[in-house]
Amino acid sequence: MVRLLSAPDPQVFQPVRHTLLTCGMEARPWLRAGLQSNDRLVRQHSWELITHLDRKKADAEFISFCNRGSENLNLEKGIWLLTRTVFPHFNQQEYEALLDDYAKHVNTTCDPQQSHPATLMAINRVLFRGERFRGDKANYYDPQNSYLNRVMDRRLGNPISLCLVYLFVARRLNLPMVGVAMPGHFILRLQSAKFTIFVDPFNGGNFLTHAECAERIKRFGYGFENDFLNPATPRRILMRICSNLHQIYQKEKHLGERDRLQKYLIYLAN
Repeated sequence: MVRLLSAPDPQVFQPVRHTLLTCGMEARPWLRAGLQSNDRLVRQHSWELITHLDRKKADAEFISFCNRGSENLNLEKGIWLLTRTVFPHFNQQEYEALLDDYAKHVNTTCDPQQSHPATLMAINRVLFRGERFRGDKANYYDPQNSYLNRVMDRRLGNPISLCLVYLFVARRLNLPMVGVAMPGHFILRLQSAKFTIFVDPFNGGNFLTHAECAERIKRFGYGFENDFLNPATPRRILMRICSNLHQIYQKEKHLGERDRLQKYLIYLAN
C-alpha cells in the first residue's frame, strides 16, 4: 500500500493516505520501510505521515501530562513534551546534555553553595558571554522563540524561554530559583535566607531590585501589587507559554495550530 503514495491520481493517493493515518501507529513500520523506497515521492510522503503520527502521539502525551492534578508539575518534563508536539523527532538527551554542560562550566568558576550572587554572575558569563544567548527583539513573536530546542539551537528567545534555559541551569546547581510571571514580562527570582535577587535573562541577565520590578510593571501600564512578584507554578508557566503561542498563531492565521494550543490551555486550566 505504501508504494501507492506516489500515485499521481488524487483519487488513489487520498484514500491510501487516509487508510494509513486511520491505522495510526500500526502503520509506522510500513512507513519506515517506505523511507527506503527508490521512489522520491514515496519517501517524501512516508516521512510526512510518520511526522503526522508522531506529532499526534506527542499531542496525546502532553495532554495526559496536563491532566495531572497538581500545580507543581515537573516543569522541565512538560517543556520537552510541549516541544515534541511540534518537533517530534528532536533529540531531547542532546539538549539535556547541553544544559548539564552549562551547569558544569559554571561549577568550574565558582562554588554555588558559597555565594549565590557570584554563581548568578557566573551563569551570566556562561550563557550570555560564552554561549551568546540573547533576547530576540527583532522577531519577538516568532513561534520558534517559544520552543526550547529552537531557542537553544539559535541562542535566541523570548523572555520566558530564556528564563527557562537559565532556570534549568540554576536548578542543576541547586539554586533556590523560581519563575516570576510579571504582567508584560517574565523574570526569575532567587530567594535565599539573606536576600532576594530578581534576574532578567531577556536583557542579558540584569539583576533587579524589588523597586525596579515595581517600576517596570508600572511602565507596562499596570498598577503594582506584591503578588505580581510571587513564584509562578509550573502549570502557570506552561499556561503562559501556550497562551503566548495561541495569540501568535491567531495573529498569523495558523488556525490549526491556534486550535491545538487552545486545547492545551483548556486541559491546563482544568
